[in-house]
Amino acid sequence: MPLSRKDEITVRKESLYRLAYFVPVFLTFLYFTKCMLFGPSTIWLNGVFVSEEFQISFQDYSGKTYLTGQCDFSRYIQEHGPVDYCRLHPIRGSDGCLEERNNQQVKVSVVDSGEDGVVCHEVQRRGLRCANQLVKDCYSLDLDHWYGGFEAFSQFWPLKKALPLADDLETMAEENNDDGTDSGNVEVTFGPYVTGDVSMHKTNGFNVIERFFFSSSGVGIIVSQDTPLYVSFNQHGDGKLCLAAINDPAHYHNPSGKPPKLEYRVCKAKDVKSIHAYLRQHYIPKPVGIPHESLFQRPIWTTWAQYKKDINQTAVLKFAQTIISSQLPVSQLEIDDGWTTHYGDNNFDPIKFPDANKMMTDLTELNIPVTLWVHPFLSLKSKAFQEAVENKFIIMAKGTEVPALTRWWNEDMAAILDVTNPAAVMWFKNNLHKLSQSHKVVSFKFDGGESLYVPASHSTYAKMETINEYSTLWAELAHSTDLDARRQEVSVGWNSQRLPVVVRLMDKLSTWDHHGGLQSIIPGALTLSVLGYPFVLPDMIGGNVSSDINMVDVVGEFPDKELFIRWLQTSLFMPVIQFSIPPWIYDEEVVGLTRKLLELREKYASKFISLAKESVDNGSPIIRPLWWAEPNDDLALTVDDEFMVGDDLLVAPVVVKGARKRDIYLPSGMWFDKLNGKTVEGPTILKDYSVALDQLPYFEKNLNE
Repeated sequence: MPLSRKDEITVRKESLYRLAYFVPVFLTFLYFTKCMLFGPSTIWLNGVFVSEEFQISFQDYSGKTYLTGQCDFSRYIQEHGPVDYCRLHPIRGSDGCLEERNNQQVKVSVVDSGEDGVVCHEVQRRGLRCANQLVKDCYSLDLDHWYGGFEAFSQFWPLKKALPLADDLETMAEENNDDGTDSGNVEVTFGPYVTGDVSMHKTNGFNVIERFFFSSSGVGIIVSQDTPLYVSFNQHGDGKLCLAAINDPAHYHNPSGKPPKLEYRVCKAKDVKSIHAYLRQHYIPKPVGIPHESLFQRPIWTTWAQYKKDINQTAVLKFAQTIISSQLPVSQLEIDDGWTTHYGDNNFDPIKFPDANKMMTDLTELNIPVTLWVHPFLSLKSKAFQEAVENKFIIMAKGTEVPALTRWWNEDMAAILDVTNPAAVMWFKNNLHKLSQSHKVVSFKFDGGESLYVPASHSTYAKMETINEYSTLWAELAHSTDLDARRQEVSVGWNSQRLPVVVRLMDKLSTWDHHGGLQSIIPGALTLSVLGYPFVLPDMIGGNVSSDINMVDVVGEFPDKELFIRWLQTSLFMPVIQFSIPPWIYDEEVVGLTRKLLELREKYASKFISLAKESVDNGSPIIRPLWWAEPNDDLALTVDDEFMVGDDLLVAPVVVKGARKRDIYLPSGMWFDKLNGKTVEGPTILKDYSVALDQLPYFEKNLNE
């Protein structure tokens, strides 16, 4: 090449270098000129403001800020340059769009809430850089008390408090803060927002989750089902709710390969009861029916806590006969873990149950319906596993013809049923139906189903947009096995509120505290109730005979007499109750007290059934927080050791070891003290209310006053 030609090329390269230098400088000059002439790029709509730093604040009609948030990309913006209005986005008064080019954009819109008195804004945060980037918003929780979201192992009510309780009321749980370490708030570290088992996955125990949170001032945050959602809640006590979108292939499906999108709505109503009513109307499906009425009338009995896996025909019959001879009522008897030879083969172990038909006949003569414990796992030793592999009824490893194995609490390696496959579901149901027909089994307890049991690298018959769908499909399978009697129970929930099945709280420890113990019962039941699951079963009375969540399958020490009695009293007015630790292991006094309390419950059975039917009509929960009656009273917003049954029955059990008195808050109205036979006018606090070990304080409201 001639020398002159090389010089020409050199000149052109230098020109490009100069251009690459001067263009950003020129654009920055134009940006600051624009800022001086027109101000910074911001979104200012009716009720919401987004700054150039992607800080978001929402205001009510009076201009008062009720929620503030911050985009997690603020550092990136500071380092990489200016924010501008989105290209090709029309300027309208109802929405606005800001963009940090080649990184992310935020669009905020004023949307029609569909109801007077409720204002909603929609936020869309889009990644622009790459498919695996993180898009994240964090909101301060400090202004309000917060509810909803999820069931946690360390359960508090509310999930997060705004301020300390008023000076004139100290809850039982606060009095029992033995080590001084409880913050009284739930803390969840950043991670995928999917259902899991706290004993296996070391998550915070999201057996039941939904994508909405709401506050005491009437703020609701509802995240789109299409968002590949990660969440942290008050992580390490930071007082923030962080929502993020991450295209994580282990938990979310992203066939387009596009950058993630975080989409949610922020709505504002006048108070907590109003925003919950709005959520029920627009976002929470109503149940299509109710479980079997006997479940509201009489307790379920299960073999688990007393026998664990050491169950057999003789033990089951003795257990049932002792229930009857103790003159204790029973709706159904559930035979738990240990009745099969291999997990997945849903047949009675012939060694443990040499004549299962005779056992079932004997139980039928005692007028005791029987249910069996089942799950989606298949042992590699089972005959069912071989059949499932041949027909691809189990989840397979991605890109292979090999089963994707998972670890669960009973085995280190097992296959898991592919609930997205209609043929697999029918096969599983047919096996249960044969069992029902041959042994007169009336229904089943469906354990497991948490989405984190789905292996990270998996292939299913039908694609799941999120592995949370596994929990929904498992619950739907459970419902479809018993459409008529509806005696089944599940322990997971995601978008499955419409199913008329009992939903059990996660396994409870035989302890007093909020960390899976007695004090987590009311907060957990209230949380499930406001999430749209009215048919709550607060696990077994007295817990799992363990003080360690990792040892619930090992026989430990039974809870002492006091804890058992207080647990029974706390559970008595819950929608559905369950015994496993039998009262006769203590003494005749405990058996007599149990009989007396169950007789009291049966008097209110028609009320439970009526409220269950009301939940079908309007979505209202059976048990309700005190703010249902007093939505603007800070005491009603934070009391975590009382609850209401409907609008006119208030229950205030003792949940503290050794306590023989407690403070009781009563909302406005005239309340009849059923324990002492007096009428009390609320709102008021009954200080140092005396409660003997055999007593349960409860109050009936005169709705005609």
